[in-house]
Amino acid sequence: MKSFTSIMSVDFRKSSSLACFAMALYAALNFCETVVPVHSTPVAPAAPARTLFGTLDTQTSSVGTENRAGLSVAMFELDWASFEPEQGVFNNSYIASMEQMLSQYRTNNMLVTLGLGLDDPPSWVYSLPDSYYVNQFGTATPGPDMVFSEAVRQAAAGYLTQVAADMPLRNIWAIRLTSGGDDEMLYPAGGTFWSFENSALTGADLPPTMTPDPFPGWRPGNPGLSTSQIDQYVTWYVRGLDDVTAWQMQLLNGLGFTGHYQLVTPGSGTRPDVLTQVEEADLPNDGITGVGAVWNRYYAMLPDKTNVVAYVSSVADESGNNDSCQPGDDRFSLTDPALDSWSATRWIARIAAANGLLVAGENPGFESPSALDGSYLDPSSSGMMADAIRQATTCHFQVFYWAHDQDLWDGTVSFSLYRQDIAAAG
Repeated sequence: MKSFTSIMSVDFRKSSSLACFAMALYAALNFCETVVPVHSTPVAPAAPARTLFGTLDTQTSSVGTENRAGLSVAMFELDWASFEPEQGVFNNSYIASMEQMLSQYRTNNMLVTLGLGLDDPPSWVYSLPDSYYVNQFGTATPGPDMVFSEAVRQAAAGYLTQVAADMPLRNIWAIRLTSGGDDEMLYPAGGTFWSFENSALTGADLPPTMTPDPFPGWRPGNPGLSTSQIDQYVTWYVRGLDDVTAWQMQLLNGLGFTGHYQLVTPGSGTRPDVLTQVEEADLPNDGITGVGAVWNRYYAMLPDKTNVVAYVSSVADESGNNDSCQPGDDRFSLTDPALDSWSATRWIARIAAANGLLVAGENPGFESPSALDGSYLDPSSSGMMADAIRQATTCHFQVFYWAHDQDLWDGTVSFSLYRQDIAAAG
């Protein structure tokens, strides 16, 4: 399982020019601060009695040791391409191996978190109508486009129905939800906007809960719309992520899932004052808003917040000097520019409180991006591990996952240090 930042670390190794773009985008998602106006009265969620701890991509070889050391959550991720290599044809040997992993987690008394693997579809998905995202310049990218293509959603529904048949969802504690086309709740990267496929423009093959682009003749970065109209487009664009979230929740509820939905949202995104600026500039390609990362608006517009957990997939990413949540944070309005200096973790925790949601998260993985590797490897009280656990506990996380399990056992970092830092945090 890769995070948004780990995808960019691969790009860093490919070319210096792409590395510059990737680092700029990472910095934007994690250090630029923008917020969308939300005027609701803050509703405090029921804080967990204590933060649970686990790992991402938990290895069955280490799960017993981890449980005895006090960790209580294991996470694993399916792969759609491996599960259903041909439409309606399922790989029984792969399914059996996933069932065995689930059995070993449960045998070792771990709560289990499931990643759906929708971002790695089998090749046949790309033969479906509007299966590719298209940006304002007419460039297509593999998605798959689960926001604007009903055909892709129906294919995913068939896959998830079989998942539930093979691995009853009552055995799963939490499910990670993403946009489907990305392994986080994002549109594709690239600094553009991805809503210009035929379905989004005309409504043909559009999911029934979606509406077409309100301004199909306009393209971001160009004049022609008022600021309020551009804001209307942004709201519609972000609502596409809300719609694909709600669709997954409704489907999974119907398949018997009753646990927590972790909505995987990285970085600070575009905060309200910055959003106002980019809208006044005709929505240029800032590399942040185009991926839909307007987190206060995204969480506020969710049609169903039942069992939803605001999930920070960039804990201790050095934004906001890795500051902690404070007892008086709920007194600040989401539109207060003072929040621009807060870390991504503190910011999303504040959004969660405003929407009555629990909060959880993970740290950036090793080489995700490589610019944070020094912090990742730092065993001191100012290293990523100590900072992440401090942010998780002061922000009253339901659960924190170290990214990734194998790095605690292959010599990259120490599992004993993770155990000690958890104990020290109380």
